[in-house]
Amino acid sequence: MRRVIGWLTAAIIVTLIFGSVYGALQQLGRRSANAAPAAAAAAEVQQIGSETQTAPRLELTPDTGVFVIVYGADNKPVSGTATLHGSLPVLPPGVLQSARDIGSDAVTWQPEPGLRMAVVARPAAGRVVVAGQSLTPYEDRDRMVQLFLGAGWLGSVVVLAAGYGATEFFRRRRPLPTS
Repeated sequence: MRRVIGWLTAAIIVTLIFGSVYGALQQLGRRSANAAPAAAAAAEVQQIGSETQTAPRLELTPDTGVFVIVYGADNKPVSGTATLHGSLPVLPPGVLQSARDIGSDAVTWQPEPGLRMAVVARPAAGRVVVAGQSLTPYEDRDRMVQLFLGAGWLGSVVVLAAGYGATEFFRRRRPLPTS
C-alpha cells in the first residue's frame, strides 16, 4: 500500500506542477493582451481636448487590432475607430463607472458570442477613453500551450505508471526463499 501512495503522490505532484505552469502562462498571456490597449488609451487620454483627426472606423471582428472609443459623461460613445454592426459599440456602464471611480478598469468584454475583446478604460476630462483589441490571437496561443502542457503531463503520468508497473512486476518476480 505504501508503494501505491508514493506513486500516487508523485502523480499528484506532477499534475500540480503542470497545472501551475499552465495557470501562470495563461495569466501572463491574458495580461499581455492589455498592454497595447493600455498604451492606446493613454495616448488618447493625452489628446482629449485637442482637435485630432479620427482614424477610419473598422468593424469589430475576431481579428480586430487595437481600437479606441471615447464615451461622454452620459456613457454614450462620442467617437471611435471601431464599429459593431455599423454603430459605435456601447460598453456596459459598470466598466465606465469603475474607470471613473478608481482611475482605470481592464476587463474582458464580449459584445456578442464569438467576439471577445481585452479592453482598458481610463477617465479623461469628464469622458472615458476605452481601448481594446481582440483576444482571438491570445486564446489561440493559449490553446497551443494547453496542448503542449497536456501532452507533457500525459507523458509524465505514463512514465510514472510504467515505473510503478515495472516496480511491481520485478517485486513479484523475486524468487521466494526456499527452506
